[in-house]
Amino acid sequence: MRILFSNIAGINYNKGIVWEKDEPQNGGPYVKETLDAHEKYNFEAIPLTEESGYPKGEYCLGFVETKSTNKETRNQLRIEKIYDCEGMNEETSVDDVLVVYCALYPDAIEKETYVVGWYKHATVYRNCKVMRFLSDTEEEYYDQAYNAIAKKEDCVLLPRGARRKANTWKVPRKSKGVAYGFGQSNVWYAQGREQHNLLDQFLNRIVSQIENYDGENWIDKYAEGME
Repeated sequence: MRILFSNIAGINYNKGIVWEKDEPQNGGPYVKETLDAHEKYNFEAIPLTEESGYPKGEYCLGFVETKSTNKETRNQLRIEKIYDCEGMNEETSVDDVLVVYCALYPDAIEKETYVVGWYKHATVYRNCKVMRFLSDTEEEYYDQAYNAIAKKEDCVLLPRGARRKANTWKVPRKSKGVAYGFGQSNVWYAQGREQHNLLDQFLNRIVSQIENYDGENWIDKYAEGME
């Protein structure tokens, strides 16, 4: 299965920011400096028409920061590193990817990362795309950046209380004694499962949990004051 782990700022509802109620946390220097996060709308389902370039329906547009120091590939998602995408160095996008969004748990003493939600059957783009929408006042526009898109019915946002429950959704970070997981980058391609038995077991467990998840989905749930 094609799978991609993306580390984003911690936001409970991912449908915008509500000050003092749902603000982004642990998102790196940009979030600290601006109190904003491009991924704040990752789980807001948006109706699109065919004019958008996609079949008519409701979609979630996902963003993950992919900055790198290499000028030639700056802000690119290296889709050729995704499992079963080897050799796609020239492709601009790839379909049918399971994108797993993760975030540092805001109240954890240690640096602990947990799944917050996922897109099944997503299209992932090498370079970030931008879609423009009318604001709530319908007098101004806002631009939403995204490097993954999926149909609403294929998207799940875990309830805040379920994300850290019994370590079910914990995602490793590379450290002493841990050979796989997120490193310095916000993107983890989970490569090498054929050579790493523990990684293979972890991926099989996470995928099974996602495929069999039948709990609450916060995709239609908003923070107080958002509706």
